[in-house]
Amino acid sequence: MRRGILLGALMACCWILTACTTVGNGRMTSISQESTAATLVIGQTTQAEVLKELGEAKVRPYNSGHEVWLYEYSQGLPKFVDYVPLVGLVTSRLDTPRRELRILFDAKGVVKKYVLIEATSQL
Repeated sequence: MRRGILLGALMACCWILTACTTVGNGRMTSISQESTAATLVIGQTTQAEVLKELGEAKVRPYNSGHEVWLYEYSQGLPKFVDYVPLVGLVTSRLDTPRRELRILFDAKGVVKKYVLIEATSQL
């Protein structure tokens, strides 16, 4: 009986450690260079339109009135080493596909420029 409980607990831990993880804005899963270009028109698209389309972002305001909005998304299988204290901070989720969208708004809240980065995280 005790052995069965121990085996069950071990299997549950293994299952948790190998689970698929996603981090960031779920709307970024289907975004591409083409859809981004259609959504974000430089000199025309406003912050309200971006907020409606992509949701909340990490915002970095500047004294000039400009703002950078950051959207991130990554998905992958965590590696065991991610859960080792300190080591996991350095090697966290290597080789996981990720997307990052940075949007610069002018002082009037209109898209000035943007960049969509699609990459694999590596050290």
